[in-house]
Amino acid sequence: MTPPPPPTLQIRSNESSSAKGRSLHATRPFRPGQTIHAFAAPRLALASTTHLARVCSHCLRPGDPRACSRCRAAFYCDPACQAAAWAAVHARECKALRRRRQGSDRPAALLPTPVRALVQALLVDETARALAPLEGHVPRRRNQGRGHLGLDGGGGWQDLQMMAMAGCAFAGMEGTEDEVTRAVDLLCKIQTNAFHRYDADLGQVGIFLEPTLAMANHSCVPNALVQFIGRKGILTAERPIEAGDEVEISYTDYTYPLTKRQQALASYCFECRCPRCKDDLNVYQVGAASPRNIIPDGLSLVPDPFSRLRNHPAVNDAGKQVLVKAHGESATMSTERRTMPQDSLHERHEMLLAQYRDCAGLVAAEMWAVTPVPQLLTEISIYYAERGDFAFALAVACFVATACDPYRYAAYFHPVRAKNVLMIAKLLANTAEGTTALNQAVESITTRADLDQKIRETLRDIDQVSLCQMLLIMVLRSAPAGHADGWEVAVAAREMLQDIEQLPGRDKELPLITAWMQDPSDEQCRAFFDYAVVQQVDALASLGRAVLQVKFGTGA
Repeated sequence: MTPPPPPTLQIRSNESSSAKGRSLHATRPFRPGQTIHAFAAPRLALASTTHLARVCSHCLRPGDPRACSRCRAAFYCDPACQAAAWAAVHARECKALRRRRQGSDRPAALLPTPVRALVQALLVDETARALAPLEGHVPRRRNQGRGHLGLDGGGGWQDLQMMAMAGCAFAGMEGTEDEVTRAVDLLCKIQTNAFHRYDADLGQVGIFLEPTLAMANHSCVPNALVQFIGRKGILTAERPIEAGDEVEISYTDYTYPLTKRQQALASYCFECRCPRCKDDLNVYQVGAASPRNIIPDGLSLVPDPFSRLRNHPAVNDAGKQVLVKAHGESATMSTERRTMPQDSLHERHEMLLAQYRDCAGLVAAEMWAVTPVPQLLTEISIYYAERGDFAFALAVACFVATACDPYRYAAYFHPVRAKNVLMIAKLLANTAEGTTALNQAVESITTRADLDQKIRETLRDIDQVSLCQMLLIMVLRSAPAGHADGWEVAVAAREMLQDIEQLPGRDKELPLITAWMQDPSDEQCRAFFDYAVVQQVDALASLGRAVLQVKFGTGA
């Protein structure tokens, strides 16, 4: 049986919409940023096959885990995780994973992720019972023939049957017709209800399935988000939620073009009819139509982004809206067809130039928040950082954080926004020993691009240490309440803060920062935040725009 929902949530049947099935509803109001519930006991939580040697099979954190000495198909970051996994599931799957698939020499470590998840469900009765009430859309998948399985490979119905037989073989079953039928049913339930666990550096590193959380329906204009921290799935209000409201999350990146979202959702066997999909709204239109979130003082790098959204050309100009749709779709397809080189910085630079040209229509129209532009600009910043040009990397990262992120994700605490603020802080740490490198970068670009003299003077006057410290505090305030200790982004921010707090000679700055931390809504503290953070980041973002224009806009 599915465990009862937590007190903050209620499971309901959607009698008015059979396509939506059951749904989650809030039992009380939630403000944006409030945790609705932390799901800490998933029925399935395992690393993807492609990342076994880089992700702990229990806590799912990236690192350098060691393989289980018996099966060599599970990897753990420390003895504690290995012991916890052994008690939870590995004691029952270890022997099964040492088997070879019948008629094949393929080791268990190379099994597709869905098969490994299926093996656990077949071996652990509690998991199979928990999955039983979930929807798997078996008849529809059978009738569709070939389709996208989604969890690390496989195609349609025949692939499901083959993987079901493999799962039965590894679980020590005879593979009778009834056993394979049951295994296919479990596979379909896993496919329909499991979440991808995504890591910013490694990509999709695992899957997560918790039966109650799986009841949350999809919308490309969600009012909640799921954030994974270790083995926990944190359900957080992204927009204001009233008691009785349905809690909806996005199964995919809702900033992608309509066609890409439809492709990503195909494996879930439904067609999204949210406002974003129904009217093919761009990110600026969705942001302008959103309820005006109350962003706490000291947590936004852009003052009142909602007013800017309502006056944006992509919201009020039909021609710009057509341009965004056409160029967003074509640029996304073009950039994804290109394979980014991993070794040669020169080859990466050439690829980034090519992708930037793919986005020329969006760049010329200054539609910076439209996919794939934000992702490309982030890659450009990373490229400069790896090349050692930290000034350029910093400037472009600031541009992403001000011209892209607030218009893609309205929530100030969205993980993408928090990670990009942390990226700025890390880059500041590489230039904070002095402004020489930054000033040299300014001079080399302003000679060619004729940047405004005021920007150069502002850059010379930046207190990079204080700016870095305040940005790190913003990151910590974006962490899910009560779960910051386990969130890698918050852990990194806290470690950097501890290093900054030990720096000598900061008697003048610390009282101002302390007062801002204690009461960011105070008028003087708001003015200090605007001067010390907002204005400085905006100046760096202006420089980032010039970097893009000179280094990429002309193909130089």
